[in-house]
Amino acid sequence: MSDWAHSSADRATREGVAAEIRGWIPAAADSPIYSRLAAEVCEDPVLLDVVARIDNVPPMNLLFGAVQFLRGGALPSVPYGEFRAFVLAHEEEIVRIGCTRRTQTNEARRCAVILPFVANAVAGFGDGARAHAIDIGTSAGLNLCLDRFAYDYGAGVVGDSALVLGCENRGGFALPSGVPQFASRTGLDLSPIDVEDADAVAWLEALVWPEHADRLKRLRAAIAIRRQTPVTMIAGDALETLAGVVEALPAGEPALIFHTIALYQLPAEAQATLDDIVASLAETRPLARVSFEPRHGSLFPLIHVGARPYDSPAVAQGHHHGAWLDIPPTPAPLAV
Repeated sequence: MSDWAHSSADRATREGVAAEIRGWIPAAADSPIYSRLAAEVCEDPVLLDVVARIDNVPPMNLLFGAVQFLRGGALPSVPYGEFRAFVLAHEEEIVRIGCTRRTQTNEARRCAVILPFVANAVAGFGDGARAHAIDIGTSAGLNLCLDRFAYDYGAGVVGDSALVLGCENRGGFALPSGVPQFASRTGLDLSPIDVEDADAVAWLEALVWPEHADRLKRLRAAIAIRRQTPVTMIAGDALETLAGVVEALPAGEPALIFHTIALYQLPAEAQATLDDIVASLAETRPLARVSFEPRHGSLFPLIHVGARPYDSPAVAQGHHHGAWLDIPPTPAPLAV
């Protein structure tokens, strides 16, 4: 996991909480409002104590998300004192929200980051293959509409949809000529988002950073498409549900498993167990896995492929919100 996604800092001390926030701030560079307020929280013992009570990751995303959720809209560029007063006036509710809700996927543009690798995986199943798509940490199932979006990498549009997702292809990756089609779509999540539930959708909107009006518009367009797309949503721990989902698919038909900035919330032992499960399932049918996750040593999430994706080097890195796709960073040399 990358440092911004999870910190090993001592959360029991104010110094540890401040260190965790400082590690998060570079990943919030796209939000001047959040970056400024977070920097001031680092110097505020009272608000550091509030953040320490949010026993969840990443705590600052949850703190700011809770503030926007309770305000009912984007947080403007208010003075720190006004922000501080709001947090303290709603402290108990903010802590409750932060401890019980999750930073669930609300950015459909991540589909643009994984599309080249998903398309390549599906092509590997054979001409005309239609894979059964399974999204781990699916949230509202937006990524399972990957085959119902269109994509603009700057050299023509791939696919045909009311929602065109723009992504800068900085790495010069080979792009598919079309969007692969899915035979079925299944989303796994501890707390799946019902796109017909206004409160649940409001939480997804609250997780959009305040300056990102384009992201909010894109989220609403993606939700409209999701409401017209058949998806099987399964609540529960993927370690307990994934095998049953794959085993229930028609014998011999290919399965495509993917996840985007979701598994960082699992401890290392659980991630290793998931790798074991996927590797075992890969022995029973054609199967591919695409991972877009934070990793230690990289500011931006990395894309890996394979049943045990992290046994091999990353194939790409991408912007957290799908703005660009690039070659992976060069690994640091081993210490001697």
